[in-house]
Amino acid sequence: MRAGALAWILGAQAAIVSVATIAHAEPQVTTHVRARKVEVGEPFSVQLSALVTNGEPMPSDPRLAPPAGATIQGGPAIGTSVVAINGNMRVGIDVSWQLVSNAPGRVKIPAPSVLWSGKRFSGQAVEVEVVPASGRRRPQSPFLLPGGPGFLGQFGLGGFDHFTDDDDEPQAALDEKLELKTAPDPYVFVHAHADKKEAVIGEQVTVSFYLYRASAVGMDDRRDPTAADFLRWSMLPNPGTEPLFRARAGSRTYMVQLAERLALFPTRTGDLHVGPLRFWFTGRQVGRHALRESEDLVIRVTEPPRAGRPPGYALGDVGRFSLSATVEPRRLTQGGSIAVTVQVKGSGNFPQTLAVPARTGIDWLDPEKRESIGPQGAIISGYRSFGYVVRIQEAGQVDLGKIDLPYWDPSSKRYEVASVELGKVDVAPSAAPDPAASASASPSATPGADPAAPKGEVDPFATLPAPRATLGAFIAPSAPLFDGASLYLVIAAPPLAYGLLATAATGARRLRSRRAAGASSPTRLANVALDEADQARERGDTKALSAAVERAIHHAIKAATDLESRGILLDDLAKELEDAGVAEDLAARTRGLLDEASALRFDPGASPASLEELSKRGRAVVRDLVAVSGRARG
Repeated sequence: MRAGALAWILGAQAAIVSVATIAHAEPQVTTHVRARKVEVGEPFSVQLSALVTNGEPMPSDPRLAPPAGATIQGGPAIGTSVVAINGNMRVGIDVSWQLVSNAPGRVKIPAPSVLWSGKRFSGQAVEVEVVPASGRRRPQSPFLLPGGPGFLGQFGLGGFDHFTDDDDEPQAALDEKLELKTAPDPYVFVHAHADKKEAVIGEQVTVSFYLYRASAVGMDDRRDPTAADFLRWSMLPNPGTEPLFRARAGSRTYMVQLAERLALFPTRTGDLHVGPLRFWFTGRQVGRHALRESEDLVIRVTEPPRAGRPPGYALGDVGRFSLSATVEPRRLTQGGSIAVTVQVKGSGNFPQTLAVPARTGIDWLDPEKRESIGPQGAIISGYRSFGYVVRIQEAGQVDLGKIDLPYWDPSSKRYEVASVELGKVDVAPSAAPDPAASASASPSATPGADPAAPKGEVDPFATLPAPRATLGAFIAPSAPLFDGASLYLVIAAPPLAYGLLATAATGARRLRSRRAAGASSPTRLANVALDEADQARERGDTKALSAAVERAIHHAIKAATDLESRGILLDDLAKELEDAGVAEDLAARTRGLLDEASALRFDPGASPASLEELSKRGRAVVRDLVAVSGRARG
């Protein structure tokens, strides 16, 4: 019996520890296609999302096999993402490829894949229907593709190099409201506009960011404004789907699109900076990874006037609001509770708390908040409700009082007070305790009671066994189930089992991390890119060869200097490499080879000899850069 009970306890503890051990799930890989039906020659994008548990190695090396009936014209373009699923944070990468089909039919796109922990994980195959071209011009919005604006230009599909007012084909409408006296850049720039330059704490300030383009460019990255001293709401449900307009800026005509619109609510006084909206572009005129940013708007923020400020006003309660309330039930017993729900409806910066009536005998517990707030037209509106549990300790007809919400109305420039009466509730007194029930039974009715004990008290020794009248053999009590060594074993088993399992899990996690780090090291990625370059050379694919050589060189630079060379202008690359310890000759060769690879990509008449020479020189430069990495570690 004792051994069986001990085994059962140890097994239960091991099961609990096993359940507590975190299981490392495989990546969640999904495939999407932007359009299921496209025209011949119309570009479309295929997207791959790969998510892993926060803290695990990131997926890498996304691949898409060329589908029959379509060509891959650009990609992979890679970005990162953070997603909360049922309260669990997952991180990963978002990848997109740009494809074009030159013949009608149904194109089956193979499942793209990513590399994770030394294994490849695939998404799903998708199918796209390609119909004959309609012949009409299809303007492409630079924001419709994953990752934001610029993918058309990035993949060589930019719809314009320069816009004029005398194009023969239909053009976007000319919007005089977007006209600017000067243009910060002749090719592409970002402009910010605020609907007001002065506001009070909590007053909505709407800031619109416009992208002006006069040249085909591709977007490499985007950084939103910091707006550190504001509460912020995005006013655009689907950024990037806004219509295109034409507008004059200086002496040129630009295509203009609303890139972002933010509703900002200042949280303190002073000259508050919104911060610029930043884009990094790549194009023939602007170069590689060229930064363009909007103006850093400054909003002067003050308090609402102190004159006429009602009691209880909280800074930041700005807008236009109304109050409503429900009280359930209206009848209860003393010491019971009721539910009071107060709803604030309106527009503006909704209050975070409400001042409830303070009265002796009424206790208001912390509220549960619910809300539905968002952009409606040009303002932030909706409702926020506060659900209170109220305990009432006094009897009679109890008046719950009134709740007031003082706020500043910026449209009328005056204070208003929204109020709601909670009304009265009927509280019945609780039943008084019965003295006869609490008193003890009389001694005559209680077996074993002591007649000498005072009335109402029971003899505490009445339940003891009677004294023994005869001698007998001593019977030792049975030993407890857990005693001595078995007790120490039971106490030590849980921490020992947990320690062993935790050590094993940590070792497995470190092993996976080392494998993943080795699989995604810059040196290995450079060698993989060189192998892809050799395969492209054998196929005679000039674009793929040039792209693979460029990737190999960028990975080798990362291995040698830890520089992110894709973010460095080509004209500055040689100097950056020299500053990082690369020899002047090797830095010049690296910069020159990147330039030649970029030029060769768009040369339709490239000879096999030039492809062979580019592949050979790329391998030599990568080898020398990797050697620099080895000397640095040594």
